[in-house]
Amino acid sequence: MKSSLYGAGAEYALHSLLVLSARAEPVSVKDLATFQALPERFLAKILTRLEKAGLVRASEGVRGGFVLARRPERIAVHDVLTAVDPDRTLFECAEIRRHCALFGEAPPAWSVTGMCRIHLFMQEAERALQQFLASKTLADLGREFERKAPEQYLRDAERWFQLRRSERTPGKRRTAGARSTKRRRA
Repeated sequence: MKSSLYGAGAEYALHSLLVLSARAEPVSVKDLATFQALPERFLAKILTRLEKAGLVRASEGVRGGFVLARRPERIAVHDVLTAVDPDRTLFECAEIRRHCALFGEAPPAWSVTGMCRIHLFMQEAERALQQFLASKTLADLGREFERKAPEQYLRDAERWFQLRRSERTPGKRRTAGARSTKRRRA
């Protein structure tokens, strides 16, 4: 089984932000999770990280939820990945060059002076990856998705979110003529 550089959180974040980018009104964590068949608790943690990074804003209340804090053109994929997985690196050097069987207890200076060549090479690769991710925005991903998705899907998704939002009510209301269980004092 392959291991990936970025985990499921990165994928969940990017997909959820694409959903938010298509909506003007707040979307609840529950609706985002249900729509994408994602674990709600994990998605809530991801959205909290995105909020702390200034990528989404939260609003409370029955019709509350999350909206983008910036226009999709101003949200770089790199910013999303950094918010969700801040400590990810492409390569972690363990300095194994010090442990060659030919060196015995003390490796020669030439073998350990300066940065490990493999580490340096991988840092260059990581810089290139980070520059690429910084050059791509949520708007770029959205345009790619819209080119692929059928128009009917986009309309159906919009209706689904509108229906979910309209079904939320501001709590239980008393019906006309309902009596309080408390007795009034005369």
